[in-house]
Amino acid sequence: MSSTGLPTAELYASEHGRLARLIQRIVRNGATTEDLVHDSFVRLLDRLSAGAGIADREAYLTRIAQNLAIDHKRREKEHVSLDEAGLFEMADSRPDAEAALAGRQALARTLLILAAMPERTRRAFEMHRLGEATLAEIGVTLDISTAHAGRLVMDGYRTLRDGLRAAGFD
Repeated sequence: MSSTGLPTAELYASEHGRLARLIQRIVRNGATTEDLVHDSFVRLLDRLSAGAGIADREAYLTRIAQNLAIDHKRREKEHVSLDEAGLFEMADSRPDAEAALAGRQALARTLLILAAMPERTRRAFEMHRLGEATLAEIGVTLDISTAHAGRLVMDGYRTLRDGLRAAGFD
């Protein structure tokens, strides 16, 4: 059906849904779709009020809608996100003085707790945590069973956790 003779309100009612589907496929955003549908009709009205003779308003609206949607997608791609801009890499990642002091105090407490652990427990814990040794490797090195190595490592973790909590480091 040719829309040359339809009043603009009727044209809007008859073409709104079709244009919205067309634009939605391109921009994938409901609010933007509605804005662009309205912009399409505004542009049509501007052309008509300027005295432009438009032979097929439906085709004209379709072309306007496609162009607006494509332009919107281009502009969207041009916007660089904060992550892409590298702004977060520019921030100073060093801890502030208070955090650095707390870290040093926690480390000092950790070293004291490790020094107070029974020798085998400390060695098993350090081999597992710092040396990334498996329980089987710890068992062979300390000449104990794998299960016993696991108990020693767990005892080390518990002792360290409890000691840090008691000192106020959670």
